[in-house]
Amino acid sequence: MPEEVKQKVSALDEVKDVEVIMVFEPTWTKDMMSEEAKLELGFL
Repeated sequence: MPEEVKQKVSALDEVKDVEVIMVFEPTWTKDMMSEEAKLELGFL
């Protein structure tokens, strides 16, 4: 997945350099999502 993210973000004209770092702490939860993302994915 990191390589896919890097490719998509790099394709944006305004992006000059991309580094994707995967982290596992803290454990991800839906509470970390923006309200917009929650609405888009049907969590609200």
